[in-house]
Amino acid sequence: MMNRVPEPIDVGVLGATGTVGSLLVRLLDGHPWFRLREVGASPASAGLALGERTPADSMGPLSAEASRLVLKALDDEWSSPLLLSALPSSAARHTEALLAERGHLVVSNASAYRQDPVVPLIIPEVNPDHLRLLEAQADRWPGGIVTNPNCVTAGLATALAPLHRAFGLETVVATSMQAISGAGRPGPAAGELTDNVIPFIANEEDKIAEESQKILGHRNPDRIVHGDFVVSAHANRVPVLHGHLVAVSASFRNVAGPEDVEAAFTSFEPPEEARGLPTAPERPIELIPGDARPQPRLDRDRGQGMVVTVGRVRECPALHVRFMVLAHNLIRGAAGAALLNAELCHAAGVTTRVPAR
Repeated sequence: MMNRVPEPIDVGVLGATGTVGSLLVRLLDGHPWFRLREVGASPASAGLALGERTPADSMGPLSAEASRLVLKALDDEWSSPLLLSALPSSAARHTEALLAERGHLVVSNASAYRQDPVVPLIIPEVNPDHLRLLEAQADRWPGGIVTNPNCVTAGLATALAPLHRAFGLETVVATSMQAISGAGRPGPAAGELTDNVIPFIANEEDKIAEESQKILGHRNPDRIVHGDFVVSAHANRVPVLHGHLVAVSASFRNVAGPEDVEAAFTSFEPPEEARGLPTAPERPIELIPGDARPQPRLDRDRGQGMVVTVGRVRECPALHVRFMVLAHNLIRGAAGAALLNAELCHAAGVTTRVPAR
């Protein structure tokens, strides 16, 4: 299924002025496989140069070439066969289907199609075989849609994958401490989070559970049978800039202790399909020793933000084992995840469909 090394192709970014979209634009600068040729945003931005609509922030400036790109309306004609979507879900449901109908492969960070039975929800180091669901989309549209999980699930499901394979997950309790940047622009007001934690993020807890079960399920043959473990999620917004930290307790069908779990983390190897992709870290999971790690400020940027760090593995008096998981929510949990999925698709030879004119 994999073709190495693929020829470079043109790509476009939908929602290029938002937090995730503007980070995608930056990550595409100098990419060995992709040439950024098109950008799009809301009607209010269409016709303006991307640089005029991208605020200066901690991610640094856009390249001069990217800054000069003129923003398209989302329903304009696009020439790039591969489109990376950073749209809000409300816009993604219509726009992504429209562009897939026109023959584009849309690799999406939005939640609109994550639970669609024939749309793959992928972490390349965990379930690259789910990409074959694209074959089941052939009756629906000439192009296709591929999705990545939400910003918490991206780290959590990566950490759970070796445990599920080794011991069989039974119950997972996950309590997230989610960074401010996960709320997008403008995000919560500073006054809301100063000396405070907000113990609710709309729709987040259901996403964490359902997406983890789909990612860790198996393909049979043109649909995904969800993992048959229970996930109880608690989502909280905390005063951290970047990096979602998750406290996890888990029980297994085959009982495992802390040493077994640590061994599963350290021995985890990504499948062949994910190795050598430009955005993939050499080791997607890193176990950090010590009682006070991982921490967002110290560990979120490992592997250029694509490494999932785990730590504090210990016995759980209620279930079997408990531990901490950290992932950079804007990179591994969003822009980097979409880009890595696009690389997987291109290596698999599914990005070369010619858009309908």
